[in-house]
Amino acid sequence: MTILVAILVAPAAALLTWAVISVSLRERPRRLHDALAPYSVVGASQPGMASSGGASEFVETPLMQRAVASLAELASRRGVLQVLKRMLDQADLPVRPAEALFVYVVGVVLGGAFGLLLGNAFWGLVGLAGLAVAPWLVLDTLAKRRTKVFTAQLPDMLQLLGTTLRSGFSILQGLDTVSRQLADPIGKEIRHVVAEARLGRPLVEALNEVAERVRSEDFEWVVTSIGIQREVGGNLAELLDIVAATMNDRARLRREAHTLTAEGRIGAVVISILPVALGLFVYSVNPSYIHPLLHEAFGQILFYGSIVLGVVGVFWLRKLVDIEV
Repeated sequence: MTILVAILVAPAAALLTWAVISVSLRERPRRLHDALAPYSVVGASQPGMASSGGASEFVETPLMQRAVASLAELASRRGVLQVLKRMLDQADLPVRPAEALFVYVVGVVLGGAFGLLLGNAFWGLVGLAGLAVAPWLVLDTLAKRRTKVFTAQLPDMLQLLGTTLRSGFSILQGLDTVSRQLADPIGKEIRHVVAEARLGRPLVEALNEVAERVRSEDFEWVVTSIGIQREVGGNLAELLDIVAATMNDRARLRREAHTLTAEGRIGAVVISILPVALGLFVYSVNPSYIHPLLHEAFGQILFYGSIVLGVVGVFWLRKLVDIEV
């Protein structure tokens, strides 16, 4: 077992160390950034700043590039790379999907190998499963959090855009005002739209890409409204005001539903914590009482089975109180 773990750990540790050294020693190319600075979302007033939103390639050695490319090709055939790219774009993390997947796989291999080396096989597999699932959960949480903040900013964006349109500005000028007046993430996304529109891309197409990247259903409504207005005409400012009012009403309903389901969410937390706390208390007071549950075959089946059922029950309760408006 020790030899097998060493065989797994040594190459993974070497690749991870090589990647970290490449990150610390590399020099980012700036010529393309300087050429596109007048059209960038950062702005022309900061010519010396490297774009933090660009996904820079940190693996520059040929061997590392081949390893990343091989893993990316395999993941692309399975559809994993596309899912990862969508989640990274939604969370606005400036890293290439192939490189992120490479670091993830190396980290899982290292963590699982060390877990098998330091503990028994069962807990090593548990740690491996945790390392494999945790990054995806964190990435999904960051993506959904950013989408939630983006959606919360939409009514303010629509009201400001409607005001600029009533003042005689064009829609592109109004979006430029919105991008400078509102905070991120909506300010950054609209700056992307304005920069692409100035480079000749159709405005609705650029807005559709933002809606696909952020995955906000409310923003898809906004893009659809703007696209219909540009085809058939009409008062866009008034239309945006109606959409903003609808979004405010939906946000109020979401808050009411969140308040009404607070008891169920708190109950899910209590139900998930109570067995663990009670088990720790009994173990500290009378360890022999818990001994059959941890050291006998039937007791271990009950113990691990109850953990699985508890996790399923918590997710079930959270799903019951998750009301979509």
